[in-house]
Amino acid sequence: FLLGSASTVVIMLYRMSQEAERTRLTTPDINPQRFNVDLSIQTKLSESLTTSNFVNMSSVDSEDNAANKLFETWQSLSPSLDRVNKFSYDVMLSKYVESSAWNGIQLLDGQNNTELLKIDRLSTNELISFSSLVKSGTVDGKFVYYVNYGRQEDFAHLFRSGIWASQRAQSIIFMRRRSSVISQTEQIYQAIYHGFGGLVLFDDNVNQLPAASNGRNTFYNEWRQQFETKSGDDFLYNRLKNTDHSICVLTLSYDDVQRIFGSLQPDSNQWSTPPLEWHNQSTLMKIGGPLTTIKLRLVVNVEQVKVELPVVMSSIRGSIDPEHFVMIGHQLNSAQQNHIVNQIVQTYVNQMKSGWKPKRSILFCGWSGLSYDRYTVRRWISENSLLIDRHMIAYLDLGNNITGNSILNLHGSPLLEQIAFRAANYVISPLEHNQTCHQRSMTTTMANEENHHHDHSRRRRRRQDGDDHGHEHEMKRKQVEEEKCERYKLLDEWIKANRNRSLGIVQSIDVESSASIFFLEYGIPSIVIEMTNEKGLSSDTFYVRHERPLFSSENIQPEVFVAYTQFIIEFIRQLVDEPLISFNLTNYADQLDKLVPEFVEHHKRGYESVAYHVGESKEFTNILNELIKSIRQVQLHIDQTSKTDYFLLQLLNEQLIEFERLFISKDQLYGMNSEKKIFKHVLFGPVIGLTNTIVPFPLLSNILYGLPGDPPTELCDASRFYWLKLKDHILLVNRTINGFDGLLTKSK
Repeated sequence: FLLGSASTVVIMLYRMSQEAERTRLTTPDINPQRFNVDLSIQTKLSESLTTSNFVNMSSVDSEDNAANKLFETWQSLSPSLDRVNKFSYDVMLSKYVESSAWNGIQLLDGQNNTELLKIDRLSTNELISFSSLVKSGTVDGKFVYYVNYGRQEDFAHLFRSGIWASQRAQSIIFMRRRSSVISQTEQIYQAIYHGFGGLVLFDDNVNQLPAASNGRNTFYNEWRQQFETKSGDDFLYNRLKNTDHSICVLTLSYDDVQRIFGSLQPDSNQWSTPPLEWHNQSTLMKIGGPLTTIKLRLVVNVEQVKVELPVVMSSIRGSIDPEHFVMIGHQLNSAQQNHIVNQIVQTYVNQMKSGWKPKRSILFCGWSGLSYDRYTVRRWISENSLLIDRHMIAYLDLGNNITGNSILNLHGSPLLEQIAFRAANYVISPLEHNQTCHQRSMTTTMANEENHHHDHSRRRRRRQDGDDHGHEHEMKRKQVEEEKCERYKLLDEWIKANRNRSLGIVQSIDVESSASIFFLEYGIPSIVIEMTNEKGLSSDTFYVRHERPLFSSENIQPEVFVAYTQFIIEFIRQLVDEPLISFNLTNYADQLDKLVPEFVEHHKRGYESVAYHVGESKEFTNILNELIKSIRQVQLHIDQTSKTDYFLLQLLNEQLIEFERLFISKDQLYGMNSEKKIFKHVLFGPVIGLTNTIVPFPLLSNILYGLPGDPPTELCDASRFYWLKLKDHILLVNRTINGFDGLLTKSK
């Protein structure tokens, strides 16, 4: 591991220094346009959008039709829009057999198999999921269980309650489905992972809002469950594989499932009722248990269908650095997102017709099949991994539409904090306020950093010029500026909703997003850009959970669409039109500065009980503090670098692009991932036991949480090994960043 990582670092540093020298030798004439910024373009882009652009928005369309329309629209914008392309990926999915075979569920008398109740499957032509996950068959259920949405925390409730089937292959599990909470494919994965014989998915009651649960199963419990039947080593080193990868899946209506549970008496009389966080209204649902007087028979007949999942792409070629690009992805099945992206494209094309071009390229992409584990995204990435690694700057994901008025809900890399802050501070709020002038009740870290930097620059100039009068004039000017009328911005709406939660405007990445694949697997700075209400913001700085509250699109005013689109346009502009890529390493250092003590405090008991095989918390803190110090030193060099030296700016940009990639590890351990996800980021990752929740330092966070005082020898060895992996990786990153510092000093 050490030799391989060190070799990678040496090659990367050599490649960057050689590239800078080659550029310096082969480009003698420098056009001033390379480092000029036309600030007027910011206003032109923003003011070109009006509410009239969002009055008549088309209705929801099929992904195929949406792809065709998008392709035609983008083709009409050629040649300003370059490389317009529509292609598709073939995938085998399962659907129910229509007429030749029956699909449904029967309640039978346990003694003589007399039919007591027969219910047909939900009448729909929907595709279920991958054909490799769904099979035909008949399951006679001797046990019935209900597990809410089938999230990890929902299963944890069963474990904590001591309710668990010993004969899982003869057990039928019920889950309600809501795509904004968990995808149907993920629910099927969970049912297979836990070894159930049959799965019933039923439509959620729209009048009930999903509630977040903080109860989680621990790594230790997961290990103990798997160790009963499989090798503990296989679990620890991520070699755990289920022999049966398919399950019988049936879809029913909410009312039909209520009828089924209401007919399971007297067997269900002793079953526990669901917890309040699952159902805040009266329901016939129960947690479940064994069936003695009644038998539940599940009959599933499916067929494989070859489906073509379309993808539409186009690009705007950069004028100065066309090889590097920023990518914007959205869902083809969202009419809202298709319209917003078309407005973004049209806005940029209009300015290009007036003579402006971005310095770097922009790649637009409409994805389909996102409900199938984001198949098209993963497929495209696997076929273009080299392009992504060498040339991709950042990925912007439009997420799951606008679900609230005016409050930005951003999840992504800390590198994008400064860009998001500036964009939010630029776009006017779409909401009406009683007063037009206001004073902000709080300032964020980003604001303090920018003011601190500007103050240092002004003081440096005054010391050089000996301008005492200038200092007095500066103070008076600053006082006048603070008294000016400030219109409410998107930043003000976020600050008000944030309520001093001490979170940056960019929270940790959304695990169930396309952005997470780019970010956590490939080290591409990525962000999910949504607009929500206050409930959508995370309330925890350690377990960052992405919530998606319900909101009717009919309640969204055109002004909200304008502000949201303006924010995205300004976000993109900063990435593609400024000579120095607008990443700020200070934000990364600040994030780590906050997370390190929180991590130690959160796992205080764990450290006290496992210090002899993980190490004292002081060692962890010191190693991370050295990394934080190095990151701040590099940013200091960047701040002091001349912004008119094109060659040096190119070198800085190469280093900024490489920065996030430094935290990607090739080692795959269960402590970093769920079974089907291959996340490689050592600083941020999914937590074991909670769905769509991110924790810092997942390699250690997951194994330390809930670890008993005297864990088995295997876990002692695993935790020591996990800590060694993390420590070695952080030390190598620190050396590499110090190499950045050395290159910068040498270049100057």
